[in-house]
Amino acid sequence: MRKTVATLIAAAVMVAPFAHAQGTPITVQLTYDSSLLSSESGAKAVLKSIKKQATEACSYKKPVFGTPSFDRACRDALVEQAISEIRLAALEEGQATTYVFASLD
Repeated sequence: MRKTVATLIAAAVMVAPFAHAQGTPITVQLTYDSSLLSSESGAKAVLKSIKKQATEACSYKKPVFGTPSFDRACRDALVEQAISEIRLAALEEGQATTYVFASLD
C-alpha cells in the first residue's frame, strides 16, 4: 500500500531561488510503501526513497551557469518532516516504528 506524505516547507528553506525570494511556501508530495516499514531492510529502502524524492524536490538550476544543484537544508527539512509524519502515522495505527526510523532523532 502506497502512502503519500504531504510536507509543507516555509520558503525560508530555499527550494528555488525565486521561491526563496518571494517567501512562497512549498508543498511536496512524498510517497512510500507502508508495507515496507515492517522490516529493517524495507524501512531503509523507504528512507532512501524519501531522501531521493526530497533531493529532487529541492533541486534547482544555478542562475548564472544553469548547473543543477540542490539545497541541503531544504532536503534535510523535508526528510525530517516526512519521518515525523511516518512515525505519527505508525503511532496512530498502533504499530511500532522500525529501528531505522526510531533511531533517527
